[in-house]
Amino acid sequence: MRKLVIVLTGLLCLGAPGFARFGGEWKAMLQVVPSVALKTCTLTLKYLVDTSWTISSISEFDVSGLIDQKFGLCGSFGPFSITGGISFNPSIQETVVVYYPEACGAPQTQEYTLVAPAYKEAWVKTAFTLAGAELALEFHHWAYPYHLEDIDEDGELEYYWPCCPPQTESYTLFTLSGKLPPLSLAINLADCCTGISFRDAIIALTDVPLCCGLTYGAELYFTKAGFGYFETALELGLCCGLSLEVATRFTVDHKEVRVTPKWNGMGQACFVVYGNVLTGTTVLDIEGLEIYGYKLRCDFSPCSYVELMHAFDVSKLEKLLRNPKLFEGNEFEYWKLGFCGPGCCGSTYTFDVSIYFQPSGSLFGLTRILGNISVPIMANFDLLLSLSVSITGGTELAVGWSFRF
Repeated sequence: MRKLVIVLTGLLCLGAPGFARFGGEWKAMLQVVPSVALKTCTLTLKYLVDTSWTISSISEFDVSGLIDQKFGLCGSFGPFSITGGISFNPSIQETVVVYYPEACGAPQTQEYTLVAPAYKEAWVKTAFTLAGAELALEFHHWAYPYHLEDIDEDGELEYYWPCCPPQTESYTLFTLSGKLPPLSLAINLADCCTGISFRDAIIALTDVPLCCGLTYGAELYFTKAGFGYFETALELGLCCGLSLEVATRFTVDHKEVRVTPKWNGMGQACFVVYGNVLTGTTVLDIEGLEIYGYKLRCDFSPCSYVELMHAFDVSKLEKLLRNPKLFEGNEFEYWKLGFCGPGCCGSTYTFDVSIYFQPSGSLFGLTRILGNISVPIMANFDLLLSLSVSITGGTELAVGWSFRF
């Protein structure tokens, strides 16, 4: 018995440094009203190999069990850094709809039954940084049909296979990027097992000083099919910590203008107008401006703000923002307030509440109220609450936690 105690004590002493290298987070949300159900659950584990290398595992669960598993690796040596990961489908065996590019012709969609467990995707990125300049190469590989993309611009990710049938094996994307401030460039090359070809590229200028406190930024995006968008931004430094930024984005079907006044030390205000420029037979033949809505936001700190969103055309605004769940029913406007403050053990609590409105049919047009709060209970434990109250009587309450170790 004495020998067993000595052996166990020795193993514990040897293993203690290894356990000290472990860390992670357990985050979950449980719906308690109107019924009890697991909404989300994520377990993140990290193991520190040495001062510069970390191995990680991220497991996602729902009511059916483990639904996604990722493993990652990141580290550096000298001016070189490497990040990578691999993802698996542990249990999902449902039938999904796979979309194909329009250039492929018929069929545009095809049903496919997922088989589990299965490999989904893998990626690795290596970067070389020296004297403010960076050169990086990224490799991303997908197994059919696990390439997800927002193909309908509705905010919902769908199974989108970039290659034309019968190529339903794998898809590879190579990204070559470089940064030499103020210039940056990213080029994407794709391979559908038929050879590498150009997909798209983006060129950007950031914070280019002009004169009189004026700085300039620009961004050009184009694809194999042609022009994607062009954005310009001007920021004028005034006085007393005041500055004004005006940004304009042109695409093939709309124009977006953002005006952002800033005041150092007192937060900033941002006014965004969403709309489209109506043109005639040529791009320069401007016939008018169609406004879909606007947003006014005032930031007082990194997590304290007031925000107002108003839609003149809800469907077009949701499509432009790629958020089909921005409003519900006849809603066209919301007011949102968020703030934070010191909490337990040197941490910070956060709280936000959103109020949604419709034109008529209720008191002041009020439709629903959403609230979220995160309160630190201990240095490594946060309590999460989410509440949704509708004027129709529907109420949803979820309780969760975030435990860091």
